[in-house]
Amino acid sequence: MSDIFRPTTEPARSIYDVFQNEARKRKGRTVGQWQSAELAAVYFQSVVQASKFGLKIPSIQDIETAERCASGHTDYGSKWAYGVVDAMKK
Repeated sequence: MSDIFRPTTEPARSIYDVFQNEARKRKGRTVGQWQSAELAAVYFQSVVQASKFGLKIPSIQDIETAERCASGHTDYGSKWAYGVVDAMKK
């Protein structure tokens, strides 16, 4: 099944993919556990992607801000990934 929200370009695609992989593990975790795990996964992948593409390494605050801005949107995962990439390009 295709994912219409999956970014087509890097580094957003890799950040989105790591979030999606972590989100699949939500069942059996508390809200706090899965939120922390997803934030950590997105942050780690953002550091990897920033180094790979010569971009600014985002702070945890950048990751949290991008997540808050994405909250409530149908395209939450991709909006979060693109928000992180925007922070990396500043």
